[in-house]
Amino acid sequence: MSAILKNLSGRLGDFLRGLKLSEEAVRAGPQLGEDGILRANGGWKPQAARRRVEIMVTGDPSRVATVSDAVDDIQKEVFGSATKPENLELRITAFLDGCIHRSKWNKKPFKAAAEARKWECEQSKTRFADAFADSHGELVDTLVIVGHRFDENIEEALKKAEELKQQGVRIHCFHTGKDEASRAAYEKLATETDGVFLQLTDQSSIANVIPIIMAHENDERALLALNPKGNEAKKLMSMLMPDRPATLEAPDED
Repeated sequence: MSAILKNLSGRLGDFLRGLKLSEEAVRAGPQLGEDGILRANGGWKPQAARRRVEIMVTGDPSRVATVSDAVDDIQKEVFGSATKPENLELRITAFLDGCIHRSKWNKKPFKAAAEARKWECEQSKTRFADAFADSHGELVDTLVIVGHRFDENIEEALKKAEELKQQGVRIHCFHTGKDEASRAAYEKLATETDGVFLQLTDQSSIANVIPIIMAHENDERALLALNPKGNEAKKLMSMLMPDRPATLEAPDED
């Protein structure tokens, strides 16, 4: 029996090396003791899976810049200026000049933000169905939509959103402006994928909600460390953590 186990262990090692797995991954598996018994590796520690968050922005480049500024704040306030998120990759996507502009996936939020700031283009119609189809193949974990535009067939977008949902993706939508049609589309996308929907009072509110979503996706400790600014941010915190309801501020009296 010992000879058989040793032979199997040797073949397993050859197979793993053939797949070019790291030496650490090989050591993480069961170890064959001198007595010929396979035992769990007590020194192995599970690693949290890296999550991919894509932020899709609609509207003019100034909104892309606003989102980029918010992402910079994430780097400085949530994770520290010299560090990066533990388990997070970020990409920024925008609909400009009739195209879908994307930054590269990056573990350092400020690099994705810097890349997005280089887009000097005109706003154009949204292409959510195409963007969702591309994201499906990119193993995205969470999509965040920010803006006020929706210029396509909602059923086509929902069909692609459903494919993402089957992959485990949630779509969180933050709507700005007063357009009822796009608001309804955003709310539908969020509802159908078990995401959250929030109407923002103005574009400046984006800076308050983006860090909360990013911290929530990275680590609950990072989320708990945040001090939400404004009622919209506090409401979002309550939606993401219903067991910790936030106290909303009373509106200013005229």
